[in-house]
Amino acid sequence: MSDYKDNQYVILVDIADKPLSNKELMLKKSRLKSVFISNLSFIFALIVLGVAVTLRAFMLGYDKEHELFNISLYVGIWFGLFTGLMIDGNSKRKSQLVIVAVLISASSGLFASMLVMLIIGQTTVWITSINILASALACMWVLTRYDEVLKGLESTYYVDEKQFIYIRKASSYFKELYAFSEKIIAEDRLPLASEYWAYRDWVKNKARSNEVINK
Repeated sequence: MSDYKDNQYVILVDIADKPLSNKELMLKKSRLKSVFISNLSFIFALIVLGVAVTLRAFMLGYDKEHELFNISLYVGIWFGLFTGLMIDGNSKRKSQLVIVAVLISASSGLFASMLVMLIIGQTTVWITSINILASALACMWVLTRYDEVLKGLESTYYVDEKQFIYIRKASSYFKELYAFSEKIIAEDRLPLASEYWAYRDWVKNKARSNEVINK
């Protein structure tokens, strides 16, 4: 997965700059929620198409033993679990991605394989390969587009108690971070998750630069 700095939806924080105002934050949240809903609509539409084409294929007798159906579920579950474990996020975001990845992977595999069967009118030896390829491509989309939006939404959340304590401690040690914390206080809000990430990265970079100087 790419770093959050490469994510176009994540709030980028510059410690030397000023933090977002409450108005700017509300606009950012509104935009991200709109994109999130659009992605959910795409997933829902894909599931509906997959189910519809699959039912039609069953009615026409193309998958009498439900072999492709079982394969799609099996492949979808494993690809979905793999997708969820691939990301570096909290348990809530991992759980969301696993659920979405399983749904979209299984539906994509079913849709692709059943659609091919409907077009050619018979089962071929490479149908399973199409099923797996469709599932893999669907999970790649989840790992990029959908995960980016979720990470963007997460960046707009306010920090939890543990993150807030980290920010307080870091601000007490470094004047640059203290100055930025004062700007956040002036905005009359709690720090954001993205601001916590910026504090954490700033401290890590500071530690690395000190190590280089000491060497």
